[in-house]
Amino acid sequence: MPRSSLQSSQYCPPNQFMITSLTRRTFLGAGLATSAALALPRRRAYAAANSQINLGLIGLGGRGNELAEAFRRIDGVTIAGLCDPDDARVAQMHQKFPQARTFSDLRELIDSPDVDAVAIAVCNHWHALAAVWAMQAGKDVYVEKPLANTHWEGQQVVIAADTLGRICQVGTQQRSDPMQAQIKQFLHEEQALGALRRVRVNRYGVRPPIGKRAAPLVPPASVNYDLWLGPAQDEPLYRDELHYDWHWSWNTGAGEMGNWGVH
Repeated sequence: MPRSSLQSSQYCPPNQFMITSLTRRTFLGAGLATSAALALPRRRAYAAANSQINLGLIGLGGRGNELAEAFRRIDGVTIAGLCDPDDARVAQMHQKFPQARTFSDLRELIDSPDVDAVAIAVCNHWHALAAVWAMQAGKDVYVEKPLANTHWEGQQVVIAADTLGRICQVGTQQRSDPMQAQIKQFLHEEQALGALRRVRVNRYGVRPPIGKRAAPLVPPASVNYDLWLGPAQDEPLYRDELHYDWHWSWNTGAGEMGNWGVH
């Protein structure tokens, strides 16, 4: 079984869903029928003279909070939608942005005509699918790294952006940092170190213990676990925390290689 059911599908034209079937038991069963409107391209409201952009935040954890604070400082941007399958996170963020509509299901936020663009900061296994759905709904996208859990998934996001004429920005800020261009020039153009024969990459930091627990974790009552899983498989969780510990399961994350390694 592939790590993500995205791998078993092919990209569809703009007037269809990218994903025509998912292997996990119930997810999207009736949802594909009731949410078909998501696939219809829409005119971007901010393409007119009005430069106001209504932004929807999908994923309200640590990174989602950081994005909210960053976007609220940009002139012309309004946080118009808040979405997370964890009701507790939605309620907490809504206190900061009481004018925003709230959602548990990202499909409903993506379908909202009140949202022009989305910022995606959900778990890694949702990144590619959420980005493609948003672009098919006529939204521009900022999506956190990693873009996808597999190369194939990433390719589908690129195809969707090119086919639909959408903007899709991936959050690899360390690559766009001016210092990185200076390092590249130092290594490749100035060749100050000579020919590079071997490279070793390390990420230095302290992680709390991530060993497996004896019994499967029961998801918090505030979480709609079916929506949280989305295209991932419904497998027992042997980590102490649902949030963030998903990094350490191949079903939903890719370890530190797919976390800091992307930078």
